[in-house]
Amino acid sequence: MKKRLLSILLALLMVASVATSTYAQGNVEQILSGSPYVTTINNKVSRFSAIQPRGSIISTGILQISNKGKGNIGVYIQTLTHQEVDETIFGVYLDRWIASEKRWATVANYKFTYTKEDNPDDDLTIKSIAFDIEGQPVDCYYKLRGAHLVILNGNREMLTSETDGILITDNVE
Repeated sequence: MKKRLLSILLALLMVASVATSTYAQGNVEQILSGSPYVTTINNKVSRFSAIQPRGSIISTGILQISNKGKGNIGVYIQTLTHQEVDETIFGVYLDRWIASEKRWATVANYKFTYTKEDNPDDDLTIKSIAFDIEGQPVDCYYKLRGAHLVILNGNREMLTSETDGILITDNVE
């Protein structure tokens, strides 16, 4: 009987130790999104397009927004493909939250095109670009929407991505 009781207690102890919650350390802040408030770490927001199914050409689309301070917004967009493509096109849309109207408004958009013909030495299977958008009003929430378009042998495939909103301030936080 003692062995059975000891075995049960030991099993309960093992189960309790496995089910313990762990927490990562970091500077966590609240950001505004199209859904309820969510958290981000180190004042950067990114979303991998895992919601959309993988395509036959595009593997992953990545989009990231960051606060560079003084109304400057950092943008990073990347497209990964399963194979070498003929052309990669990025579309980036910057949206600002209009609190009085409770909606997002597009304030800027950018398009970047890379072709194998114009860039024969570039590896278009992993194409990315990073740039800053300067001079935006501070103390406003901004988000990015991205379009990842690739062309292979005349076949087009597109993936969209979107970040949550982040507060752009005068100072880098």
